[in-house]
Amino acid sequence: MWQADDVARALSARGEMWEVSPGLIGLRGDALSLLESIEDAVIAIARDEGADEWRVPPGIPFATLARADYFRSFPQWLTAASHLSSEEADLERVAEADDPAAEARTSLAPADSALLPAVCYHCYARYAGATIEDATIVTAQQLCWRHEGERLAPLERGWAFSMREVVCLGSADDVRAFLSRGRTRAVRLAVKLGLAAGMVDAEDPFFAPTSRGKGLLQRIKGLKRELVLPLGGGRTIAASSINDHEEFFGEAFDIRLSSGEWASSGCIAFGIERWLLAVLAAYGPLASGWPALPTRTVSATRRTTQRAVRAETFAALGGMSRC
Repeated sequence: MWQADDVARALSARGEMWEVSPGLIGLRGDALSLLESIEDAVIAIARDEGADEWRVPPGIPFATLARADYFRSFPQWLTAASHLSSEEADLERVAEADDPAAEARTSLAPADSALLPAVCYHCYARYAGATIEDATIVTAQQLCWRHEGERLAPLERGWAFSMREVVCLGSADDVRAFLSRGRTRAVRLAVKLGLAAGMVDAEDPFFAPTSRGKGLLQRIKGLKRELVLPLGGGRTIAASSINDHEEFFGEAFDIRLSSGEWASSGCIAFGIERWLLAVLAAYGPLASGWPALPTRTVSATRRTTQRAVRAETFAALGGMSRC
């Protein structure tokens, strides 16, 4: 088995992975193809649930995060979304500076939104004030941002990383049944990939002292479980989490059942790059040694179809489209 650092060095040496800043990586070639195949395998789990596919925004208002109690729970991860001041004098100063990059850092407008730290917050915000008649299951994938300082490591712990979530809103029984099915399907995926999966009780790294009790409660009640996959050197990585929120988000966002009770919620999250790293650690960084994923042909078909659609659109526009 390969160790994570050796995998990263091998991919970098082949030019299939590069790091532009700590925690920010690019992928191409075989590594990217494998990641896309894993994405397809994960979305198949969501489709087995009949989940409604969403495309959520990559940013989220501070007000939504506050409603979700994020600032008292996980502020250590937050990455704010800002922009240059719209004042002409500020823009002119940046444009004319000898070091415009340094000058730009002093000319940012106050932030009112953040880069998305988790996909599921958008789901609760979208259903705020709603009444849920039947169990509702949605899924989305988006780039998520969590800054973990010195712990950042390529593929293993990114500042930005791909997260697929499947979210259920409904009764407590609906959510428990959903999480049980999702846990089984996640383990089944690991088995298909030939990975020795383990399931462990876990807790979120709550920041505020008043919130740390939530972590203890999670562990006592088994509200958060993680699917861990082996890495080299006797290490493991949490590649998926199975989370029972009970009525927390239902109450926070005023989401109710038809009975008038608060809706329960739960989510299953897949860290795509972590699944990729686990496969690479198990089989090595060369494509010739990787397990065959039936979904890889789906990725190729989808890309071919997308190219055909773009060509047809270009022709329909008389070949005048430019971007």
